[in-house]
Amino acid sequence: MNLLRLMWIGTASLSIASLHCHQSDAQVAEPTEVIEEVDEFTSEDNNARIQALEAYTQKLDAELKKLEVGKRTEAVADAKFPKILLSGVFQADTVLFSQNDASREAYGGIANGTDFRRARLGAKGSVATNMDYFMQMDFAFFGRPTFTDVWVDFKEAGPLGTVRVGQWKQPFSLEVASSFRYTTFMERAGTFQAFTPFRHLGIGFYNHSEDLRWTWAASYFRTGQDQFGGSLSAKSGNGVAARLTHLLWDDEHSGSDYLHVGAAYFLNAPPNEKTRFRSIPEIYVGEFVVPPGEPIGTSGQPVPNVADGTPFFVDTGLLTGVSLAQAFGTESLWVRGPFSWQTEMIGTFVDTSSVGDGFLWGGYTQVGYFLTGEHRPYDRKAGAIDRVIPKSSLCKNCSGYGAWEIASRCSYLDLSDQAIEGGEMLNLTTGLNWYVNPYCKCVFNHIHSWTQARPTRNGTIIGNQLLAAQTDAYAMRVQIDF
Repeated sequence: MNLLRLMWIGTASLSIASLHCHQSDAQVAEPTEVIEEVDEFTSEDNNARIQALEAYTQKLDAELKKLEVGKRTEAVADAKFPKILLSGVFQADTVLFSQNDASREAYGGIANGTDFRRARLGAKGSVATNMDYFMQMDFAFFGRPTFTDVWVDFKEAGPLGTVRVGQWKQPFSLEVASSFRYTTFMERAGTFQAFTPFRHLGIGFYNHSEDLRWTWAASYFRTGQDQFGGSLSAKSGNGVAARLTHLLWDDEHSGSDYLHVGAAYFLNAPPNEKTRFRSIPEIYVGEFVVPPGEPIGTSGQPVPNVADGTPFFVDTGLLTGVSLAQAFGTESLWVRGPFSWQTEMIGTFVDTSSVGDGFLWGGYTQVGYFLTGEHRPYDRKAGAIDRVIPKSSLCKNCSGYGAWEIASRCSYLDLSDQAIEGGEMLNLTTGLNWYVNPYCKCVFNHIHSWTQARPTRNGTIIGNQLLAAQTDAYAMRVQIDF
């Protein structure tokens, strides 16, 4: 730019000098007149040209800088992808059962045990500014290792927000949307396993309002995945889920006073018109065992036949001729300082040609209180529970003792209606949680379960008489995640 200026100034100077020489040789005017004309030309015409040139060169210089900055930014952007962040979690559980006579008759002797409930490694990151991914494997699930979440997100997809393709937890229920890392009890309520779609392979989208008070999500997926993650059927096998949440009020400054409400819908046209509703007693230890000759699964779906672990306490058995099952769910979460109250209800309408139509339902309500003054955080973008941060962690150089929480839950599940006889289950759970630091916690649960259920062995219903069983479970978990 400086060189251009010098060239233009030099050219202007030569022009002025030539003008002086031309006027002198022509001798058509007095020296004073020549000087006045030169001064007029210099002060008006030449200065205007120089100013125009300087403005133009400044504009060119600005454009060049933009191009250089753009190229540098693009180069840096290209250089920082792909991104990767490793994550992991393990949960070590121990469970002791106590049964009355009816419980032993209904389920046999339930084995006590110690096992890894989860042992997962995952990788999450980005391959572009608008494309994220997540891959996670579980080494403690049946069919070890097992893939759980495998998906890619396409962000900034207009009004859809973010479009997701792969296998992930489908949008239904507060307990599904919230990570197991942050739940109050060792296991989700009985309605979770009985009615929610959970992980499936499909496509969907999710988004939130600008003020982060509303969230919405919807998806289409294949139902009835086998233990390898596939969904193959000669007929049907389609599912749709949707969830909408709203913060009725929220103290954004403290984050410890809010009321969340939501509703969800799940439509299931099961593969080959077959489906099943069942649930564990909100605690589990052991593994599904594969009989000789059966293939080992890798998708997190239960393999058929026997189970060497906690049995299903209520079970409809395999229902045939099911054209459609529709589940409707409501949810709410109220947090006021250290106190929290959470509840959900789910009702499922089942259309069958074999045993007639039925309505199965269940729900739970739970309360919790932090003795050390913490509160249950909230993820406004997901409409879900977030990680508890102790006010003072327990560590070598710390004077704190972590966060302590007491909690209680009452849940009910009814899988019987008309000719569908899956049984009923009422559970009362009490718990004590010790959050050693944000990434480590110890959980102590006692579950007392009342059931009206048909006797089962190894996942197979062996009788039609409903037995009034009572079972107690005493459980403890140590969890670390990063």
